[in-house]
Amino acid sequence: MSATGSEARTAASSVLISQLARGMRRRIEQAIEPLGLRPRELHALQHLRERGASPQQTLVELLGIDATNLVAILNSLDNAGLIERHRDRTDRRRAIIELSPSGERLLADLDRALLEIDDEVFAPLTLTERQTLNALLAQSVEHIATDCTQPHGGTC
Repeated sequence: MSATGSEARTAASSVLISQLARGMRRRIEQAIEPLGLRPRELHALQHLRERGASPQQTLVELLGIDATNLVAILNSLDNAGLIERHRDRTDRRRAIIELSPSGERLLADLDRALLEIDDEVFAPLTLTERQTLNALLAQSVEHIATDCTQPHGGTC
């Protein structure tokens, strides 16, 4: 049985999501570039906002990058005043990273820009469709995040 164009497209959701991700990434890069941010820095800030203060090693795992690259990201964010670093009181070897007030304000401003990107990209969808899509994507992201704790070296 042959699939119509529409059925073939739905069967390859992973490819469609990949194409959507590329387009969204370009738009996000354009939105954050004037602020001097890169996508990985934005992701680090988002993780800190969602999860609160985190040990540096947790960020390595959540972002799926090596510790050296994370240090470069954190140095950049620290130099920009967007994060604060301090030592864990119970284990002085562990660095704890948290958003600074400036980081919180920057993310609030970026939220507006990111919503404008969503409005542009998802304009063909109704509000209900957008809410459903968001819920389904959040569910899939949560599933992948759970998978990130497995020792197979996956990235989140």
